[in-house]
Amino acid sequence: MTKEHTLLNVVAVFAHPDDEAGAVGTLMNHSDRGDKVYVILLTHGENASSIKGTHEEIMLVRQGHVNKIEKIVGAQYRLLDLPDSGVFPSVENAKKLAKIFKQLKPDIIITWGKSSNIGTGHPDHRYTYDITLDAISYARYNSEEDNFEPNRKPVSLYTPYIGLDSALDNCVFVDVTHQQDRIMEFFDVYEEAYGEWPVRAYKISGMLMIGRIGYVKYGEAFKKITWRSARQFLD
Repeated sequence: MTKEHTLLNVVAVFAHPDDEAGAVGTLMNHSDRGDKVYVILLTHGENASSIKGTHEEIMLVRQGHVNKIEKIVGAQYRLLDLPDSGVFPSVENAKKLAKIFKQLKPDIIITWGKSSNIGTGHPDHRYTYDITLDAISYARYNSEEDNFEPNRKPVSLYTPYIGLDSALDNCVFVDVTHQQDRIMEFFDVYEEAYGEWPVRAYKISGMLMIGRIGYVKYGEAFKKITWRSARQFLD
């Protein structure tokens, strides 16, 4: 007898449009299973150096990308108003995100880790982790700034594995082989924003490496920071 799957609320929090590349196959898996998938972007990515134009013009381009990506991933996207290259952990910023957590009541949260490398270690990325961690706590309490009930559900918090930063010890592996065509569609949309960075090639090589370790063709890996519940069995 198989246990019926309980639908989950999966919330990914990243700094900029296109940051979700490290978890996109996994988000697609959850969407296909019927889980509610949300992607929260703290900025509009208006400081993208590979896109020409004013900040306002770049924001429109980035919003256009997101509109297409929503359909490819099968997720609902929300963009907050923090400044690109100006994300900073503060009570105000954490409470903005906490308000959304109260609304969405996430079971699983995926966000940036604390990478020290150029690119993945962009200050906005590192500070997104801090803001997310603080927001999980603030969402557990009443606030005069919103009318939402506190969300005290246990939350599983994951950060995507970044190959240059850490070993694969204690990682959770996800098979994303069957999402390969959609992942390439994802990169077709965001290619304009990546500019000279060969992000598509990094992603493919990373999925192949993780897949080899996990005995699948393509995989994604995550560090698990907090656990929502205990398992009955090892797997």
